[in-house]
Amino acid sequence: MTKIFDLQDIPENLLNNVGGKARGLNLLIKYGYSVPSGFVITDIDDDDDFDSVAQKYESMGFGAVSVRSSASTEDGNDFSAAGQFSTFLNVNGKEELKKAIKDCISSLHNSTAEHYTKMFLNSTSSQMTVVIQKMVNARCAGVLFSKAPMRRSAALVEVVPGLGENLVSGAVAAQQYFVKNGQVEQMPENSLLSHQEAIQIADGGRKAQKLFGQPMDMEWAIDENNQIQWLQARPITVEESVNVNEFDCEIDGENNVYTMGNIGEVIPGAVTPLNISTNMYALDYGIKATTMEMHCAPKDTPPFFYISTYYNHMFFNMSNMYRTSHKTFGTAKHTCDIIICGHELTDYPDIDMKDDSFIKKLFHTIPLIKLVLSGESARKGMDKAISRLKFDLSKDMNTIYKQILDNFELFKKIHYYHYCTSYYSGGATNILTLKLEKHFEDRNQLQALLAGSLTQIDDFESANVLRMMKSLSEEILRDNPQAKLYSSADLQDYIENRASDVVKTSYQNFMARHGHRGIREMEIRSLSWNQNKKSFFKTLKSVISSLGQESKRAEKSWTEYADELLSACTPTQKANLMKYVLKARKGVCYREYTKSKVIYALDQYKQAYRKLAELMTDALILPDVDAIYFLTQEEVGRLLSGDTHLIKKALARRRIFPQLEEMKFPFVTLGIPEPLSDENTNSDSVVYHGTPVSRGVASGIARVVRNEEDASELSEGEIMVAACTDIGWTPYYNIIGGLVTEIGSALSHGIVVAREYALPSVVNVPDVMSVIHTGDMVTIDGNTGMVYIDQRNS
Repeated sequence: MTKIFDLQDIPENLLNNVGGKARGLNLLIKYGYSVPSGFVITDIDDDDDFDSVAQKYESMGFGAVSVRSSASTEDGNDFSAAGQFSTFLNVNGKEELKKAIKDCISSLHNSTAEHYTKMFLNSTSSQMTVVIQKMVNARCAGVLFSKAPMRRSAALVEVVPGLGENLVSGAVAAQQYFVKNGQVEQMPENSLLSHQEAIQIADGGRKAQKLFGQPMDMEWAIDENNQIQWLQARPITVEESVNVNEFDCEIDGENNVYTMGNIGEVIPGAVTPLNISTNMYALDYGIKATTMEMHCAPKDTPPFFYISTYYNHMFFNMSNMYRTSHKTFGTAKHTCDIIICGHELTDYPDIDMKDDSFIKKLFHTIPLIKLVLSGESARKGMDKAISRLKFDLSKDMNTIYKQILDNFELFKKIHYYHYCTSYYSGGATNILTLKLEKHFEDRNQLQALLAGSLTQIDDFESANVLRMMKSLSEEILRDNPQAKLYSSADLQDYIENRASDVVKTSYQNFMARHGHRGIREMEIRSLSWNQNKKSFFKTLKSVISSLGQESKRAEKSWTEYADELLSACTPTQKANLMKYVLKARKGVCYREYTKSKVIYALDQYKQAYRKLAELMTDALILPDVDAIYFLTQEEVGRLLSGDTHLIKKALARRRIFPQLEEMKFPFVTLGIPEPLSDENTNSDSVVYHGTPVSRGVASGIARVVRNEEDASELSEGEIMVAACTDIGWTPYYNIIGGLVTEIGSALSHGIVVAREYALPSVVNVPDVMSVIHTGDMVTIDGNTGMVYIDQRNS
């Protein structure tokens, strides 16, 4: 027999059985909110039950009503099934009411709702309660999020004229009001709400968030008497709690200096949750482990203390990096700036920290010296760690995941060894900077000459990528001159099936040494050349096409740069400092070698996670392979253990990821980095200044390169404009005329390669990808760091 209760009179022992919508309305009434009158019905079985409901309706004298589902699986704490069940508005009269109730109940078993319940809730059953409420004659209506999905510390009020159903259905575009600290950030034109009404609605949401104990999604309407009526309250679900700040670093960073320098080249753009929780965590660990050896890190240093994440983008926390200069000898704020950012951050403060005593600084400097001298031992440590990294991908899902966890400490150690070699190379350049800066009024000139002294280094790892690729291209053309006309797909078919043994051997040798490299290689979601042959052969085709077209550049020897660098020194000083120049050159080899090994280790993780995702997809645990990249490492384990609500969380994160990828940030900020607005990223200026890192002057047509497709369009002599010096772009260095990037330094991996090809390069040009357009005629000066737009592409 059916049960009928007024909304305010639902028995306490039935609240968990009447569904989220009815439960939420009952609590709103108890908390003092104005809610339209109504009642709930349960357990309808026969015509007598429908007649009872009709009698209740008539006795209430409602007239037009809304008939809404309140299923037991709907509007819960973990998931909302909103939209899966039926809603009927402006229902008038007994017969219309009966039909609406029947249709509402039958929606419990529609295919969409049943699929939702089974896949996301791991359940096959649900119970339906129906809520009947007096219709509100709404002036306007909308939705309130007590915590805005895409805005830090603000409530979001969305409103449309008339019924809120126009908003839910998407039939009418909503006005948005972001309310923060009791103020509306910006009132829209032709506003449907007054400033005070927007604040009152937001205050209602904040009150509900406190009463319900979690962020809330609430529907509301303003009636003909300008009174706010509350129509629904449900917890913001797992999907909706996903937002652009979900993975923001928890460190108090309001007074810290952050930069995209260095890290923005290592991993440009937005980073997936899986990469943050694995590779970026290990990267931060590598720095933390070295600073702890020097006693420069605080006790219980939290994760992401040095490399921090905001909006899924990575930043160096420079303020925490500056700690070393107050606790050791031989380091300084400005040299830390130069090593990480490529230039001194004169407009940004040092950390407010008292220097340690002389004895303490001396004590801390001893392990710093050991790190600076650890190049060879770190290389050997890296080789040993790599040899111990083992995965058996023939195993089952749980075993592969256990291997991933078991290898993680080793993976963190691999990052540590890379930072040890970075200290070796950075230590030498740091000493040279400190010793020589008094001889240079312009520190950019000092850095440019130091960069020139680090050219023409024999066969270091990153430059070898292009050398071996060119050698393979030459072998291909000797074997088959027609290959120059092949598409990338035809080229792949030829090499794998029809090429000579010499070509196949050359190809196999390349893939054995460099197959773990690729575009955006430090992102776990980005496949290496071994895993993505299409990407490799597209790059190889470009190199083959460029043979014989290489830009001819006057090349100055590294010794000439070194002589100019040390020209103000006495013979004794010059002999002594030349040792550090040689040490810096050797350090480049160490650093590039260990960087390649880090990428190799990450590629092992890429393959392991890819295989795990395939097995989880086959087992219907994941909806598709790509979804795994939007879970953290810990969440993957929980999903394997049956925590199915994480599926929807992964899909929600993937849906907002393109927005994160579009975000751009200032190169340096004081306080937590915030995305640049469009008006901040464009300029009418035609002269820009950056950091010179590879000497020479070049003029040519600009080509803005954002992805692999853009790079494949590069022609001889063009000026490549990019966000950073991704190692995947280096095969194009032998044809372009010059290079300009938004981020970089003299020791950037890609810039080291650029110098090997005497490629004029300027880095750290803010927003250059926005202000220079493909087709513009530009000139870059790698001696001064100036970039000129000579003529706009009309």
